[in-house]
Amino acid sequence: MHEYMQDEKEISKLSNVTQIILDKINILGAGLEGKRKEVLEVRKEMWREARIVLRDFDDVADLTIFAEDVARHENQYAATAKELTKLSKMLDSPYFARIDFIEEGFEDEPEEIYIGRHSLFDEKANAYHVYDWRAPISSLYYDHGVGQASFAVPGTGAVINGQLVLKRQYQIEKGKMLYLFDNDMAIDDEILRMELSKASDAHIKTIINTIQADQNRAIRAEASHVLVLGAAGSGKTSVGLHRLAYLLYRERANLTSAKVRIFSPSPIFASYIEGIIPALGEDDVMNLDFPALLAGHRLLFHGLYHQIEHLFAESGENNPHCTWVHEKYSPQFLDALEELVASNSPSFEDVYFYKDKICEANRLKDLYQDRTTSSTLASKTSRILGLVNQAYVEYFKNNRRSISQLFDSIHDDTFNDGEIQSKFDEEKNIVLADLKNRLQPSARRLYERHLRAWARREKLDSKFARDALRMEKLYYEDALILFYIDILAGKVPQDKSVKHILLDEAQDLSHLQHRILRKLYTASHFTVLADTNQALYPEINITDPDVLKSLYPQAEVFALTKSYRSTYEINRFAAGLLKDSTIDGSFARHGEEPVIVSASDPTRACMDILAEFPENFNTVGILLTTAKDAAAFYDKLRKVYPKGNTPRPLQLISGESQDFKPGVMVMAVSLAKGLEFDAVICPGYGSPVFDGARGQKLLYLICTRALHRLYLLQ
Repeated sequence: MHEYMQDEKEISKLSNVTQIILDKINILGAGLEGKRKEVLEVRKEMWREARIVLRDFDDVADLTIFAEDVARHENQYAATAKELTKLSKMLDSPYFARIDFIEEGFEDEPEEIYIGRHSLFDEKANAYHVYDWRAPISSLYYDHGVGQASFAVPGTGAVINGQLVLKRQYQIEKGKMLYLFDNDMAIDDEILRMELSKASDAHIKTIINTIQADQNRAIRAEASHVLVLGAAGSGKTSVGLHRLAYLLYRERANLTSAKVRIFSPSPIFASYIEGIIPALGEDDVMNLDFPALLAGHRLLFHGLYHQIEHLFAESGENNPHCTWVHEKYSPQFLDALEELVASNSPSFEDVYFYKDKICEANRLKDLYQDRTTSSTLASKTSRILGLVNQAYVEYFKNNRRSISQLFDSIHDDTFNDGEIQSKFDEEKNIVLADLKNRLQPSARRLYERHLRAWARREKLDSKFARDALRMEKLYYEDALILFYIDILAGKVPQDKSVKHILLDEAQDLSHLQHRILRKLYTASHFTVLADTNQALYPEINITDPDVLKSLYPQAEVFALTKSYRSTYEINRFAAGLLKDSTIDGSFARHGEEPVIVSASDPTRACMDILAEFPENFNTVGILLTTAKDAAAFYDKLRKVYPKGNTPRPLQLISGESQDFKPGVMVMAVSLAKGLEFDAVICPGYGSPVFDGARGQKLLYLICTRALHRLYLLQ
């Protein structure tokens, strides 16, 4: 590797690119003001010309034309403003890499390819000054060193071969070139080491200039479904988020941010990753979690962390709650539940419009039991409602006059054709709503039947399960199962507008939750991220990678086995806690050894440690085993914490916490999934809670949250 602090050609290139960006900003800025005036003028025109009272179809058509015109102008204005924002960000650092590539068959001159966060295209020259990091040719930078190289053209199967003759990396800040490196490796270790050594800023960072070859393969995978299995700190979350940005770029014609969802393990994690998709050049994506899904289902329930606290405190063979949690999340329990819902058979009655029979009960029963077509409960219900609706349509078509006479006599009034149709539809809709309610069974009744049957089969005490279902506030698992039954029954409609889902910390989800997602989002592809070494609760978590593979059988599997987050010393300590570690090695970024502190007063020891940290340590995690322990430690710590809450704010993080902010955060380790801190302090090290397989995984999770320093208080 050679370092160049000055290179006249490169400085000239940066100057030229900067000027092109400025020229574009000036042109777009002038046009933006004109577009703003156009939007305001079109709005004024619409309200000036549109009638306050719409009298007929022509009035509605005129208003629609005006509304479409306003929307078109507003979309143009928004698109221009978005492009201006992108160009303004490019001014700070237009590109971060360059590769010189000689394509096979074109050996005259190498093509100089500059790679940045966004592309910069020169319309006059019909050439790219900068390629987007997601462009097919940019993969050469991530996958190859100097020498033979190739890249695939997505969707075509074509592979472009050639020679990579130069690979260069830049550090450009505020439009100034600080340095550049030439190297012949995939990504130079020194650049990566400098990036990893930086202090955290309370939000996940983009990694476009340091993506590793194995990460790049997962990001650019052509498969519809992808499963990424990786050790703590291997970059799973970053890979998943960058893959979303890549897919939004590659499939722009069909995939938009509005059609993508991120399922986060907690609100605090959602805060931690907030803003990264816009930072990668795309509109933001909606974050969801299971409590948010259930919130719209009118159920009162205890949350996930209430369940985890119970499992941690009450685990044991003789605890009925733990036993039933394990049973309810088992694939066998869910298979039997699905069979029960599918086999549900309602009673049918003849359908009438007043005294006239519209549809016979036997016809409805035969259609419901027809096994030649889809036989899910939802599809059966849909077929029946469709048949009855069509029967009403045919009846109205053939009996319009008698229906009009009937309504005239009932209401002692005369109605026009539109009013007759409206009144007929009201009657029809009442019948259809009643029929739908009878076809879709009560989730609670079905669930209770299943619990009784399962208790008999497995020789379990059903009283606890029945009593739990009658509580005003349900257990989390019961709320999920009732929601699932309503999905199976068709009461909760499938959301086919969602086309891609990023599922992080997938090992923490139960079989039930994975099934809910697959049933609810039937039109969606999935990117699934998991580390089964972080699955702490076998009653609900998935502890075997093969099980995840079976849940997503069409997924292409990628293994990330190298850890980058923590220093070499912390990674070595953490890996030693696991019997079957999946970490092949850690990136050689050295730092201090983990420190084990004997402390008779953990609170005072914690204050002493905090006082030693450098100012640029923005985030410190004090991680305890349960939320109860975290709250108790926080209460003690805040009594001795400096007045003014400085230099770092002290915060207690709970399951309801919404913001991941710089400071000292006291929390249960279950809430720290997916997060990272400049330093981690673990009070209670050496206690029996860290014994056994679960205890070692718990400690592994705590240790692997630390970027630079780790302290264990015993």
